[in-house]
Amino acid sequence: MNFTPIIPTDIQGNIDISLLKKADKLLLEASKLEGSHTPQILQSVKNLLYTVNSYYSNKIESEGTHIIDIERAMQKNYSTDFKKRNLQILSLVHIEVQKECEEYFKSNPLASPYDKKFILSLHEKFYSKDGMKPFLKINSDGMNDNIIPGKIRERDVKVGNHIAPSSDKLDSLMNEFEYLYNKSLNSSDTVKIIHILSSHHRLMWVHPFLDGNGRTSRLALDGAFASMNMGGYGLWNISRGLARNSNDYKNNLSYADMPRQGARDGKGSLSSNSLNYFVNFMLDVSLDQVAYMNKHLKLNSLTSKIEIYVQRVNDGLLGIDPLPNHSEKIFRYLLLSGECKRGKIPDIIGMKERTASRVISELLKRNFIESDTKAGAIRLKIGASMASYLFPMLVPEE
Repeated sequence: MNFTPIIPTDIQGNIDISLLKKADKLLLEASKLEGSHTPQILQSVKNLLYTVNSYYSNKIESEGTHIIDIERAMQKNYSTDFKKRNLQILSLVHIEVQKECEEYFKSNPLASPYDKKFILSLHEKFYSKDGMKPFLKINSDGMNDNIIPGKIRERDVKVGNHIAPSSDKLDSLMNEFEYLYNKSLNSSDTVKIIHILSSHHRLMWVHPFLDGNGRTSRLALDGAFASMNMGGYGLWNISRGLARNSNDYKNNLSYADMPRQGARDGKGSLSSNSLNYFVNFMLDVSLDQVAYMNKHLKLNSLTSKIEIYVQRVNDGLLGIDPLPNHSEKIFRYLLLSGECKRGKIPDIIGMKERTASRVISELLKRNFIESDTKAGAIRLKIGASMASYLFPMLVPEE
């Protein structure tokens, strides 16, 4: 048995029109996200979502550490608890590999996210990073094993009710995966979406690695979206939707493992109808996440929310030190303009240069703003605390 069909089709080879319409809608709605703000604010949101993606992707594997703890780790502030520290490192590694994945497709615009070498490299990068040694030792099927980064498994495994393909067939299956899915690279963006979402299940079905298949497959999913230059990519987060519907996600993955059910169930070894159901679920999750970000990225909404946030911080309601006076004026200006030269801050807040310099210094120190150099322009930095008010429920409560 192999993993065909690679996308859900009827016996004539046609894709369900409802899937195509949803994929079209996803492309349209996601592209709207890019027109909402300046490039600097959009990048700040993307930087936040790297952390959010890391948190939720790991949470699916029941190994999440809170976003605030991830941000602490970014500042080299690690937990003294061994397990929590390791989970902080795991999250930082996920962020690093996702960024490297995106940079790969920026530098190699003709590269394919389906190439076997690329998928193996994701697993290798992830498990070869500093601090990942504790995650290389696993207990699988009652056996103690060591993961070898980027290496296809050499023994057979069972995942839930799914008996994964025999290890001696994996190299051939990965070559077939590459060959068949690469045929979609010249398709329309709508059809590409159907292939990308279908390939996520098929890669999970092949289960090429002893461990880390879920994380690697979700990173590959992010890479596939990046490779097609999808409008709005990085401003919405599918892992959040999958984690919030974790049981449905896992049940749909399992359902799509079903063998072909008769002559009217597509043309392959596996069920086309069950794959259709899986892709439909993935499209619904994606559309829900895009709709969430389109709702909360509206400029007038963010402006009012950021002022409420500053007020609540200064009223002592959020358990953090009060912000400097006039912080809301700086935040509001940066929301509108993206960035600001430091010399303009005195005029923005109506204070002398010395006071403005002190406010900038404190906001930089507390990671509410950022700058490329000591004297460079400043930009808004959206961390977990601020995000909890700008994007309700995006960041879970600690």
